[in-house]
Amino acid sequence: MGKQRKTWSPELKEQIILAVLSGEHTIAEAAREYEVSESLIHTWRAQFLEAGRARLQGARPDAAQKKLEKEVQQLKAIIADKELSLYIAKKIRGL
Repeated sequence: MGKQRKTWSPELKEQIILAVLSGEHTIAEAAREYEVSESLIHTWRAQFLEAGRARLQGARPDAAQKKLEKEVQQLKAIIADKELSLYIAKKIRGL
């Protein structure tokens, strides 16, 4: 069997990245202290900065986007129901 990969919590990743970005640690120092490869810290830093950049440009997190899409679908269903009710009411009056 192969070696099992180590996983890192989002909180620890954030702690490491913030330590690097604040200048508290260099990437090499953080890698040694937290026993993680420098390349992984580079990857996390790039992901962290890209997510921040996207959010500042107005991008919404996936969960929020899905919630909004669900709400749109619900509102469309309500509108369709109201349109049908109005159509039926007009037909009844016309009889």
